[in-house]
Amino acid sequence: DGTYVDKLIRVIVAITLFEAAYTAEVIRGGLQALPRGQYDAAKSLGMGYWRLHLLVILPQALKLVIPGIANTFLALVKDTPLIFVVGLLELVGMLNLAKTNPKWLGFSMEGYVFAGIIFWIICYSMSKYSQKLELKFKTDR
Repeated sequence: DGTYVDKLIRVIVAITLFEAAYTAEVIRGGLQALPRGQYDAAKSLGMGYWRLHLLVILPQALKLVIPGIANTFLALVKDTPLIFVVGLLELVGMLNLAKTNPKWLGFSMEGYVFAGIIFWIICYSMSKYSQKLELKFKTDR
């Protein structure tokens, strides 16, 4: 026959690749925002490639990209209902399934309101945490 790969593994791999591409672009933007003098100064101190990046470049770049990384995470949270497309159930998918159960007739609106509140709480909390991190690591840029 063929090789069977579990739906969950396929979803995890697909979402990981998708989000990794966006996160890489955000971090690339942070790396390009640093002045060339930072690289030159670290090299003049005799730092090698890995030390230069781990001790000088990445800490500065990651401070700059906190809003972009938070935005990418929020997009991931809001994209989770897309996994219903491949047949896995998540919050909205379970609500759609519950609508077909006769015991839940008439309660579909409450379920969607509850799901909306859950998504709002997660997104609002992450947004506030992102703002807190931005203030904590405030840069002069």
